[in-house]
Amino acid sequence: MADWLPERLPEDIDAERSFLATCCAPGAEMLASEVVFTLSEEDFVHPAHRAVFRALRSLLEAQVEVNALTLKDALDQDDSLNRVGGYPGLVELLAGEDVGRPQVLADVIRRKAKLRRLVHLGAQLVRQAAEEDETPEVLTDQTAQSLFQLAQGDAKTRGLLPIGSVADDAMERLQDRLEGRLSPGVRVGFSRFDELTQGFQPGNLIVLAARPGIGKTALALNWILRAAQGRDGRDGTCGAFFSLEMSHEEVFLRLLSAHSQTNMKDIQAGRAAGHMQTLLQARDELAALPIYICDQASITVPQIQNMVVKQGSQSNRRVEFVIVDYLQLLSSPEGSRGAKQNEAVRIGEISRGLKLMAKDFGIPVVVLSQLNREVEHRTGGRPQLSDLRDSGAIEQDADMVAFIHRKMVATAADAEPDPTAELIVAKHRNGPTAIIQLHFQGEHATYREMVRETGGYA
Repeated sequence: MADWLPERLPEDIDAERSFLATCCAPGAEMLASEVVFTLSEEDFVHPAHRAVFRALRSLLEAQVEVNALTLKDALDQDDSLNRVGGYPGLVELLAGEDVGRPQVLADVIRRKAKLRRLVHLGAQLVRQAAEEDETPEVLTDQTAQSLFQLAQGDAKTRGLLPIGSVADDAMERLQDRLEGRLSPGVRVGFSRFDELTQGFQPGNLIVLAARPGIGKTALALNWILRAAQGRDGRDGTCGAFFSLEMSHEEVFLRLLSAHSQTNMKDIQAGRAAGHMQTLLQARDELAALPIYICDQASITVPQIQNMVVKQGSQSNRRVEFVIVDYLQLLSSPEGSRGAKQNEAVRIGEISRGLKLMAKDFGIPVVVLSQLNREVEHRTGGRPQLSDLRDSGAIEQDADMVAFIHRKMVATAADAEPDPTAELIVAKHRNGPTAIIQLHFQGEHATYREMVRETGGYA
Protein backbone atom coordinates (compact mmCIF):
# COMPACT_ATOMS: atom_id res chain seq x y z
CA MET A 1 0.00 0.00 0.00
CA ALA A 2 1.50 3.34 -1.03
CA ASP A 3 1.64 6.24 1.41
CA TRP A 4 -1.32 8.56 1.09
CA LEU A 5 -0.18 12.04 0.06
CA PRO A 6 -2.12 15.09 -1.13
CA GLU A 7 -1.75 16.24 -4.73
CA ARG A 8 0.23 19.26 -3.57
CA LEU A 9 2.53 19.39 -0.55
CA PRO A 10 3.13 22.63 1.39
CA GLU A 11 5.89 24.55 -0.41
CA ASP A 12 6.95 28.02 -1.54
CA ILE A 13 9.31 27.80 -4.52
CA ASP A 14 9.40 31.59 -4.91
CA ALA A 15 10.54 32.02 -1.30
CA GLU A 16 13.31 29.44 -1.84
CA ARG A 17 14.48 31.19 -5.01
CA SER A 18 14.41 34.65 -3.44
CA PHE A 19 16.24 33.39 -0.33
CA LEU A 20 19.08 31.94 -2.42
CA ALA A 21 19.30 35.06 -4.63
CA THR A 22 19.60 37.23 -1.51
CA CYS A 23 22.19 35.07 0.24
CA CYS A 24 24.29 34.52 -2.91
CA ALA A 25 24.45 38.20 -3.82
CA PRO A 26 28.03 39.66 -3.93
CA GLY A 27 29.09 40.91 -0.50
CA ALA A 28 26.20 39.20 1.32
CA GLU A 29 28.35 36.57 3.06
CA MET A 30 27.91 38.05 6.54
CA LEU A 31 24.14 38.36 6.14
CA ALA A 32 23.94 34.85 4.69
CA SER A 33 25.95 33.29 7.53
CA GLU A 34 23.36 34.48 10.05
CA VAL A 35 20.53 32.47 8.45
CA VAL A 36 21.95 29.71 6.23
CA PHE A 37 23.01 27.51 9.14
CA THR A 38 19.51 27.63 10.65
CA LEU A 39 18.25 25.64 7.63
CA SER A 40 19.07 22.24 6.17
CA GLU A 41 19.22 20.97 2.61
CA GLU A 42 16.04 18.95 3.21
CA ASP A 43 14.10 22.16 3.91
CA PHE A 44 14.18 22.99 0.17
CA VAL A 45 11.78 21.37 -2.29
CA HIS A 46 13.27 22.11 -5.73
CA PRO A 47 16.31 19.91 -6.59
CA ALA A 48 18.14 22.91 -8.10
CA HIS A 49 17.56 24.92 -4.94
CA ARG A 50 18.89 22.07 -2.82
CA ALA A 51 22.05 21.88 -4.90
CA VAL A 52 22.68 25.66 -4.77
CA PHE A 53 21.99 25.75 -1.03
CA ARG A 54 24.51 22.95 -0.46
CA ALA A 55 27.12 24.79 -2.55
CA LEU A 56 26.39 28.08 -0.74
CA ARG A 57 26.82 26.46 2.65
CA SER A 58 30.11 24.82 1.66
CA LEU A 59 31.51 28.19 0.49
CA LEU A 60 30.46 29.91 3.72
CA GLU A 61 32.01 27.12 5.81
CA ALA A 62 35.29 27.50 3.85
CA GLN A 63 35.06 31.33 4.09
CA VAL A 64 35.25 31.65 0.30
CA GLU A 65 33.72 34.65 -1.49
CA VAL A 66 30.26 33.81 -2.83
CA ASN A 67 29.50 34.72 -6.45
CA ALA A 68 28.27 32.98 -9.60
CA LEU A 69 31.73 31.68 -10.49
CA THR A 70 32.59 30.24 -7.07
CA LEU A 71 29.14 28.69 -6.87
CA LYS A 72 29.65 27.16 -10.35
CA ASP A 73 32.97 25.68 -9.18
CA ALA A 74 31.38 24.24 -6.00
CA LEU A 75 28.53 22.74 -8.03
CA ASP A 76 31.04 21.29 -10.50
CA GLN A 77 32.97 19.59 -7.70
CA ASP A 78 29.70 18.15 -6.42
CA ASP A 79 28.62 16.99 -9.90
CA SER A 80 25.44 19.04 -9.39
CA LEU A 81 25.77 21.81 -11.99
CA ASN A 82 23.48 19.97 -14.40
CA ARG A 83 20.72 20.01 -11.76
CA VAL A 84 20.46 23.79 -12.05
CA GLY A 85 20.57 23.85 -15.85
CA GLY A 86 24.28 24.52 -16.14
CA TYR A 87 25.89 27.91 -15.70
CA PRO A 88 23.07 29.75 -17.56
CA GLY A 89 20.52 28.18 -15.24
CA LEU A 90 22.57 29.21 -12.19
CA VAL A 91 22.80 32.81 -13.40
CA GLU A 92 19.05 32.86 -14.03
CA LEU A 93 18.34 31.51 -10.53
CA LEU A 94 20.59 34.11 -8.90
CA ALA A 95 18.80 36.88 -10.82
CA GLY A 96 15.71 36.31 -8.69
CA GLU A 97 14.33 39.04 -6.43
CA ASP A 98 16.37 39.63 -3.30
CA VAL A 99 15.08 41.01 0.01
CA GLY A 100 16.47 43.02 2.86
CA ARG A 101 15.81 40.42 5.60
CA PRO A 102 16.39 36.83 4.45
CA GLN A 103 15.40 35.63 7.95
CA VAL A 104 11.76 36.22 7.00
CA LEU A 105 12.13 33.91 4.00
CA ALA A 106 14.03 31.36 6.12
CA ASP A 107 11.06 31.27 8.52
CA VAL A 108 8.70 30.61 5.60
CA ILE A 109 10.92 27.83 4.20
CA ARG A 110 11.26 26.20 7.63
CA ARG A 111 7.50 26.36 8.28
CA LYS A 112 6.67 24.76 4.93
CA ALA A 113 9.28 22.05 5.56
CA LYS A 114 7.75 21.23 8.95
CA LEU A 115 4.31 20.95 7.39
CA ARG A 116 5.68 18.56 4.75
CA ARG A 117 7.29 16.41 7.43
CA LEU A 118 3.97 16.28 9.29
CA VAL A 119 2.22 15.16 6.09
CA HIS A 120 4.80 12.42 5.50
CA LEU A 121 4.63 11.35 9.15
CA GLY A 122 0.85 11.07 8.93
CA ALA A 123 1.07 9.12 5.66
CA GLN A 124 3.62 6.75 7.17
CA LEU A 125 1.36 6.15 10.17
CA VAL A 126 -1.62 5.42 7.88
CA ARG A 127 0.45 2.88 5.92
CA GLN A 128 1.91 1.16 8.99
CA ALA A 129 -1.46 0.98 10.73
CA ALA A 130 -3.07 -0.51 7.60
CA GLU A 131 -0.33 -3.13 7.24
CA GLU A 132 -0.81 -4.22 10.91
CA ASP A 133 2.84 -5.30 11.24
CA GLU A 134 3.25 -3.38 14.51
CA THR A 135 1.06 -3.12 17.59
CA PRO A 136 -0.90 0.10 18.16
CA GLU A 137 1.25 0.78 21.22
CA VAL A 138 4.50 0.60 19.22
CA LEU A 139 3.09 2.85 16.48
CA THR A 140 1.84 5.35 19.05
CA ASP A 141 5.24 5.50 20.78
CA GLN A 142 7.12 5.84 17.46
CA THR A 143 4.82 8.62 16.26
CA ALA A 144 4.99 10.48 19.57
CA GLN A 145 8.79 10.33 19.45
CA SER A 146 8.87 11.61 15.86
CA LEU A 147 6.54 14.47 16.76
CA PHE A 148 8.70 15.36 19.77
CA GLN A 149 11.85 15.41 17.62
CA LEU A 150 10.09 17.62 15.10
CA ALA A 151 8.94 19.99 17.84
CA GLN A 152 12.48 20.17 19.26
CA GLY A 153 14.05 20.91 15.88
CA ASP A 154 14.18 24.70 16.26
CA ALA A 155 15.66 24.52 19.75
CA LYS A 156 18.56 22.41 18.43
CA THR A 157 19.42 24.82 15.60
CA ARG A 158 19.55 28.11 17.48
CA GLY A 159 23.28 28.46 16.89
CA LEU A 160 25.24 31.26 18.53
CA LEU A 161 23.31 33.63 20.76
CA PRO A 162 24.49 37.13 21.71
CA ILE A 163 25.36 37.37 25.39
CA GLY A 164 22.85 40.21 25.78
CA SER A 165 20.02 37.86 24.83
CA VAL A 166 21.31 35.15 27.16
CA ALA A 167 21.68 37.71 29.97
CA ASP A 168 18.11 38.94 29.57
CA ASP A 169 16.70 35.41 29.73
CA ALA A 170 18.89 34.43 32.69
CA MET A 171 18.02 37.55 34.70
CA GLU A 172 14.32 37.08 33.98
CA ARG A 173 14.47 33.54 35.37
CA LEU A 174 16.51 34.78 38.36
CA GLN A 175 13.87 37.43 39.06
CA ASP A 176 11.16 34.78 38.84
CA ARG A 177 13.03 32.68 41.41
CA LEU A 178 13.52 35.62 43.76
CA GLU A 179 9.82 36.48 43.60
CA GLY A 180 8.70 32.86 44.03
CA ARG A 181 7.29 32.37 40.52
CA LEU A 182 9.89 29.77 39.62
CA SER A 183 11.19 26.97 41.82
CA PRO A 184 14.96 27.16 42.42
CA GLY A 185 15.19 23.39 42.02
CA VAL A 186 13.56 20.13 43.07
CA ARG A 187 14.15 19.78 46.81
CA VAL A 188 13.99 16.28 48.26
CA GLY A 189 13.53 16.98 51.96
CA PHE A 190 17.07 16.35 53.24
CA SER A 191 18.24 19.69 54.60
CA ARG A 192 22.02 19.32 54.17
CA PHE A 193 21.64 17.67 50.79
CA ASP A 194 19.20 20.34 49.58
CA GLU A 195 21.52 23.04 50.87
CA LEU A 196 24.46 21.47 49.03
CA THR A 197 22.61 21.05 45.72
CA GLN A 198 20.16 23.97 45.93
CA GLY A 199 17.70 21.35 44.74
CA PHE A 200 18.07 19.17 41.66
CA GLN A 201 18.39 21.65 38.80
CA PRO A 202 16.45 21.55 35.52
CA GLY A 203 18.45 19.89 32.76
CA ASN A 204 20.66 17.93 35.17
CA LEU A 205 21.32 14.19 35.12
CA ILE A 206 21.85 12.79 38.62
CA VAL A 207 23.27 9.29 39.15
CA LEU A 208 22.59 7.49 42.45
CA ALA A 209 24.71 4.35 42.69
CA ALA A 210 25.21 1.56 45.21
CA ARG A 211 25.71 -2.20 45.45
CA PRO A 212 22.55 -4.37 45.46
CA GLY A 213 20.68 -4.49 48.76
CA ILE A 214 22.09 -1.21 50.08
CA GLY A 215 18.81 0.69 49.68
CA LYS A 216 19.15 2.96 46.66
CA THR A 217 15.52 2.35 45.61
CA ALA A 218 14.39 3.26 49.12
CA LEU A 219 16.31 6.55 49.00
CA ALA A 220 15.00 7.36 45.52
CA LEU A 221 11.41 6.76 46.67
CA ASN A 222 12.06 8.95 49.72
CA TRP A 223 13.21 11.70 47.34
CA ILE A 224 10.18 11.55 45.05
CA LEU A 225 7.79 11.32 48.02
CA ARG A 226 9.25 14.31 49.86
CA ALA A 227 9.52 16.33 46.64
CA ALA A 228 5.84 15.66 45.91
CA GLN A 229 4.82 16.70 49.43
CA GLY A 230 6.47 20.11 49.10
CA ARG A 231 7.92 22.21 51.90
CA ASP A 232 7.94 25.74 53.28
CA GLY A 233 4.64 26.62 51.64
CA ARG A 234 5.77 25.44 48.19
CA ASP A 235 3.57 23.18 46.12
CA GLY A 236 4.90 19.67 45.65
CA THR A 237 6.85 18.65 42.56
CA CYS A 238 5.14 16.40 40.01
CA GLY A 239 7.36 13.33 39.67
CA ALA A 240 7.43 10.13 37.60
CA PHE A 241 9.05 6.94 38.91
CA PHE A 242 10.04 4.32 36.32
CA SER A 243 10.56 0.97 38.02
CA LEU A 244 12.12 -1.71 35.81
CA GLU A 245 12.50 -4.22 38.63
CA MET A 246 9.48 -3.89 40.95
CA SER A 247 5.78 -3.87 40.12
CA HIS A 248 3.75 -0.69 40.62
CA GLU A 249 2.09 -2.37 43.64
CA GLU A 250 5.47 -3.06 45.26
CA VAL A 251 6.49 0.56 44.65
CA PHE A 252 3.25 1.80 46.22
CA LEU A 253 3.63 -0.44 49.28
CA ARG A 254 7.12 0.94 49.87
CA LEU A 255 5.77 4.48 49.66
CA LEU A 256 2.90 3.48 51.97
CA SER A 257 5.31 2.02 54.53
CA ALA A 258 7.55 5.09 54.43
CA HIS A 259 4.67 7.58 54.60
CA SER A 260 2.74 5.79 57.36
CA GLN A 261 5.84 4.59 59.23
CA THR A 262 4.36 1.09 59.33
CA ASN A 263 6.63 -1.95 59.28
CA MET A 264 7.12 -3.03 55.68
CA LYS A 265 7.28 -6.75 56.53
CA ASP A 266 3.97 -6.52 58.40
CA ILE A 267 2.32 -4.91 55.37
CA GLN A 268 3.70 -7.54 53.00
CA ALA A 269 2.73 -10.43 55.30
CA GLY A 270 -0.78 -9.10 55.96
CA ARG A 271 -0.08 -8.55 59.67
CA ALA A 272 -0.98 -4.84 59.65
CA ALA A 273 -4.64 -5.15 60.67
CA GLY A 274 -4.02 -3.08 63.79
CA HIS A 275 -2.65 -0.26 61.64
CA MET A 276 -5.42 -0.27 59.03
CA GLN A 277 -6.76 3.17 59.93
CA THR A 278 -3.28 4.66 59.67
CA LEU A 279 -2.72 2.89 56.35
CA LEU A 280 -6.02 4.07 54.89
CA GLN A 281 -5.25 7.65 55.84
CA ALA A 282 -1.75 7.33 54.33
CA ARG A 283 -3.26 5.84 51.16
CA ASP A 284 -5.58 8.84 50.76
CA GLU A 285 -2.71 11.27 51.32
CA LEU A 286 -0.51 9.46 48.80
CA ALA A 287 -3.33 9.36 46.24
CA ALA A 288 -3.52 13.16 46.38
CA LEU A 289 0.17 13.60 45.59
CA PRO A 290 1.46 14.35 42.04
CA ILE A 291 3.34 11.06 41.64
CA TYR A 292 3.16 8.75 38.61
CA ILE A 293 4.50 5.19 38.48
CA CYS A 294 5.45 3.02 35.49
CA ASP A 295 6.52 -0.61 35.99
CA GLN A 296 7.11 -1.52 32.34
CA ALA A 297 10.03 -3.94 32.50
CA SER A 298 11.37 -3.52 28.97
CA ILE A 299 11.49 0.20 28.29
CA THR A 300 13.72 2.54 26.31
CA VAL A 301 14.65 6.19 26.81
CA PRO A 302 12.47 7.30 23.84
CA GLN A 303 9.50 5.49 25.41
CA ILE A 304 10.12 7.29 28.72
CA GLN A 305 10.19 10.59 26.83
CA ASN A 306 6.92 9.75 25.09
CA MET A 307 5.21 8.94 28.40
CA VAL A 308 6.38 12.20 29.95
CA VAL A 309 5.14 14.19 26.94
CA LYS A 310 1.84 12.30 26.91
CA GLN A 311 1.26 12.90 30.63
CA GLY A 312 1.79 16.62 30.18
CA SER A 313 -0.69 16.75 27.30
CA GLN A 314 -3.33 14.73 29.16
CA SER A 315 -3.35 16.78 32.37
CA ASN A 316 -2.95 20.37 33.43
CA ARG A 317 0.40 19.60 35.05
CA ARG A 318 3.63 18.52 33.41
CA VAL A 319 6.12 16.06 34.90
CA GLU A 320 8.90 18.07 36.55
CA PHE A 321 11.08 15.29 37.98
CA VAL A 322 11.94 11.80 36.69
CA ILE A 323 13.56 8.86 38.50
CA VAL A 324 14.60 5.69 36.63
CA ASP A 325 15.32 2.50 38.62
CA TYR A 326 17.71 1.43 37.20
CA LEU A 327 20.17 2.21 34.37
CA GLN A 328 21.47 -1.29 33.55
CA LEU A 329 17.91 -2.63 33.05
CA LEU A 330 16.96 -0.03 30.42
CA SER A 331 16.58 -1.42 26.89
CA SER A 332 18.05 -0.02 23.69
CA PRO A 333 15.66 0.70 20.78
CA GLU A 334 15.71 -1.97 18.10
CA GLY A 335 18.14 -1.08 15.33
CA SER A 336 20.02 1.47 17.43
CA ARG A 337 23.82 1.52 17.57
CA GLY A 338 23.77 0.56 21.24
CA ALA A 339 21.66 -2.54 20.59
CA LYS A 340 24.42 -3.91 18.34
CA GLN A 341 27.44 -3.06 20.53
CA ASN A 342 28.90 -4.30 23.80
CA GLU A 343 27.35 -3.44 27.15
CA ALA A 344 29.63 -0.48 27.87
CA VAL A 345 28.73 1.18 24.56
CA ARG A 346 25.04 0.38 25.08
CA ILE A 347 24.97 1.87 28.58
CA GLY A 348 26.91 4.91 27.35
CA GLU A 349 24.30 5.54 24.67
CA ILE A 350 21.48 5.23 27.23
CA SER A 351 23.13 7.60 29.73
CA ARG A 352 23.65 10.14 26.95
CA GLY A 353 19.98 9.78 26.00
CA LEU A 354 18.92 10.46 29.60
CA LYS A 355 21.13 13.56 29.73
CA LEU A 356 19.65 14.88 26.48
CA MET A 357 16.17 14.16 27.82
CA ALA A 358 16.89 16.19 30.97
CA LYS A 359 18.23 19.07 28.88
CA ASP A 360 15.50 19.01 26.22
CA PHE A 361 12.67 18.74 28.76
CA GLY A 362 14.25 21.18 31.22
CA ILE A 363 13.79 18.83 34.19
CA PRO A 364 16.13 16.92 36.53
CA VAL A 365 16.46 13.20 35.76
CA VAL A 366 17.72 10.81 38.44
CA VAL A 367 18.92 7.38 37.35
CA LEU A 368 19.95 4.61 39.71
CA SER A 369 22.98 2.51 38.84
CA GLN A 370 24.82 -0.58 39.97
CA LEU A 371 28.49 -0.58 41.01
CA ASN A 372 31.30 -2.91 39.97
CA ARG A 373 32.16 -5.74 42.35
CA GLU A 374 35.66 -4.30 42.87
CA VAL A 375 34.22 -2.05 45.57
CA GLU A 376 33.56 -5.11 47.75
CA HIS A 377 37.27 -5.94 47.87
CA ARG A 378 38.44 -2.44 48.81
CA THR A 379 39.31 -1.73 52.43
CA GLY A 380 36.36 0.07 53.97
CA GLY A 381 34.24 -0.56 50.86
CA ARG A 382 33.64 3.14 50.23
CA PRO A 383 32.59 3.64 46.55
CA GLN A 384 34.38 5.96 44.15
CA LEU A 385 33.72 7.17 40.61
CA SER A 386 35.75 4.39 38.98
CA ASP A 387 33.31 1.86 40.50
CA LEU A 388 30.42 2.92 38.25
CA ARG A 389 29.41 -0.19 36.38
CA ASP A 390 29.72 -0.70 32.61
CA SER A 391 30.75 2.71 31.32
CA GLY A 392 32.85 5.76 32.06
CA ALA A 393 30.28 7.63 29.96
CA ILE A 394 27.96 7.60 32.99
CA GLU A 395 30.40 9.77 34.94
CA GLN A 396 30.95 11.99 31.90
CA ASP A 397 27.23 12.59 31.24
CA ALA A 398 26.19 13.04 34.86
CA ASP A 399 26.01 16.48 36.44
CA MET A 400 26.01 14.82 39.85
CA VAL A 401 27.08 11.37 41.06
CA ALA A 402 26.12 10.22 44.55
CA PHE A 403 26.86 6.93 46.28
CA ILE A 404 25.21 5.23 49.25
CA HIS A 405 27.72 3.53 51.55
CA ARG A 406 26.63 1.27 54.40
CA LYS A 407 28.35 -1.34 56.54
CA MET A 408 26.34 -4.48 55.83
CA VAL A 409 28.08 -6.78 58.33
CA ALA A 410 25.87 -7.68 61.34
CA THR A 411 27.34 -8.53 64.75
CA ALA A 412 25.15 -11.64 65.14
CA ALA A 413 23.29 -14.03 62.88
CA ASP A 414 19.88 -12.54 63.74
CA ALA A 415 21.05 -8.93 64.11
CA GLU A 416 20.12 -6.13 61.75
CA PRO A 417 22.86 -4.57 59.60
CA ASP A 418 24.39 -1.32 60.81
CA PRO A 419 21.76 1.40 60.10
CA THR A 420 24.31 4.20 59.72
CA ALA A 421 24.88 5.25 56.14
CA GLU A 422 26.76 7.82 54.10
CA LEU A 423 25.47 9.69 51.08
CA ILE A 424 28.67 10.47 49.20
CA VAL A 425 28.36 13.25 46.64
CA ALA A 426 31.45 12.35 44.60
CA LYS A 427 30.81 14.58 41.59
CA HIS A 428 28.92 17.87 41.53
CA ARG A 429 29.39 19.85 38.35
CA ASN A 430 27.77 22.99 39.76
CA GLY A 431 28.85 22.89 43.38
CA PRO A 432 30.95 21.25 46.12
CA THR A 433 31.18 17.56 46.97
CA ALA A 434 30.40 16.25 50.45
CA ILE A 435 29.65 13.24 52.63
CA ILE A 436 26.26 13.43 54.36
CA GLN A 437 25.47 11.16 57.30
CA LEU A 438 22.20 9.21 57.07
CA HIS A 439 20.32 6.69 59.20
CA PHE A 440 18.48 3.85 57.43
CA GLN A 441 15.24 2.58 58.96
CA GLY A 442 14.90 -0.66 57.03
CA GLU A 443 11.55 -1.60 58.56
CA HIS A 444 10.01 1.53 57.00
CA ALA A 445 12.20 1.70 53.87
CA THR A 446 13.14 5.20 55.02
CA TYR A 447 16.34 7.23 55.20
CA ARG A 448 16.74 10.04 57.73
CA GLU A 449 19.40 12.71 57.71
CA MET A 450 21.55 12.99 60.82
CA VAL A 451 21.16 16.42 62.45
CA ARG A 452 24.62 17.69 63.39
CA GLU A 453 23.53 19.82 66.36
CA THR A 454 21.42 17.21 68.18
CA GLY A 455 22.67 13.92 66.82
CA GLY A 456 19.05 13.01 66.00
CA TYR A 457 17.34 12.41 62.68
CA ALA A 458 15.50 14.74 60.30
